[in-house]
Amino acid sequence: MKHKICLHGLGLKNKGQLLTAVQKLLPPSTVKSKIKEKYLAHEDMLKYKRTRFVPLNEAGYKLTCINGVMVISDTIYPLNEVIIQYEEEAVQEVHKLLQKLLGGKMKFVLDEPDLVLRAKQQRGRSSMKDMEQYDEDDLATALRCHLPWHVFGASKAWGDLLTCSNERNLVRQLRVKLRRLRSSLTFFKELIPLTTFEQHKMLVKRWANVLGDAREYDVALLTCMKIRHGQRTEEAVDEVSRLEEILLEYRARASKRVLNASKLNGITLQFAEMLLTLQNTALPEAYEDVRLKSFIRQRLNSWCNRLILLPEKYPDFADMEQLHKIRIKMKRFRYGLQGVPEIDFPTSLLRSLKSFQDMLGFLHDDYVNDMLIEEILQQYPDDPALQYEGAMFCGWERAKAEAALASLPELWDNFTVQLREWQEDTL
Repeated sequence: MKHKICLHGLGLKNKGQLLTAVQKLLPPSTVKSKIKEKYLAHEDMLKYKRTRFVPLNEAGYKLTCINGVMVISDTIYPLNEVIIQYEEEAVQEVHKLLQKLLGGKMKFVLDEPDLVLRAKQQRGRSSMKDMEQYDEDDLATALRCHLPWHVFGASKAWGDLLTCSNERNLVRQLRVKLRRLRSSLTFFKELIPLTTFEQHKMLVKRWANVLGDAREYDVALLTCMKIRHGQRTEEAVDEVSRLEEILLEYRARASKRVLNASKLNGITLQFAEMLLTLQNTALPEAYEDVRLKSFIRQRLNSWCNRLILLPEKYPDFADMEQLHKIRIKMKRFRYGLQGVPEIDFPTSLLRSLKSFQDMLGFLHDDYVNDMLIEEILQQYPDDPALQYEGAMFCGWERAKAEAALASLPELWDNFTVQLREWQEDTL
């Protein structure tokens, strides 16, 4: 079977830069170039030069270099693409080629190789089912489409974070993309060799942990802002507190550990290696005759049954460590459910799930905030202004946390009722 990997170049200003770099890396090849124009729905269009290289030594792959533009809703998006199409026996050669491409100064992320599908994505009209290798009757679609869909999303989110200046929202977006990828890996883990699954899962977890510090400071800073606005005086709203000054300083340090554009190609290479592995993993013998939808239903049934039993495993809703474990499992279920378009679910179930998850998230943030502020206060014991602001911060959060805790049983009951009904009707 033939597979494709697409590297999308970022910030390239010289039109010939990509083509020149590719030519230097390839063995002697036949070269054919063509100007292409494609007119899409809604007056969108693709216009680019396509240069195709086929190595003379029958290496088992061919490479296409694309330079041009994509015009979507009157917005122009650059196309600087390297698309490698390869046979399974050429995996090692392709890996070496990827290492060379990503070892240079040009920055790349992974992206969907189908440019028409990518145009749909820009309009928010695309679906995983539009992918070239999607086949609802074939369980291998999980490895060829479901997981790569999330790999592309996470790779592009890393590119946005490491090449843009306003990164605060991008940190959150990347963390969500990584969670979706990790949930999908866990959902389909029975189809992946255990060692491979553990390697991929730990890689994604490590990235998420790196981003965690910056996110925690952002949450604390947001609480400080709410306190200032709650005081309802212009002076209070405009004045940055001593606590905020320190949080901003710590946040800047955390950002420096993450925001290094030179890391991007290394991250992209790890994603590319993950994609190579997934594309070339054969289904376990026990699943060769299982249809995709049957597997998904079985996995969702198993997850539903375990979710419903969570209060038996973690009975103390006042224990923040137990609540955090419930929150992780709820979040994984939500992302897993949203990652399988083959199964319908009512928006009311998703709202109920999200309401409970959001409440757990607020309680977790409050718990982490308390520890974070306490640690800061211990470092500045002789700063009375800071000690006062820290006490105000913790007191302001505590009242809301108590109200949130009181609402959890009702939210949980509402969710489980809807979950059981959906499970019986759909799975």
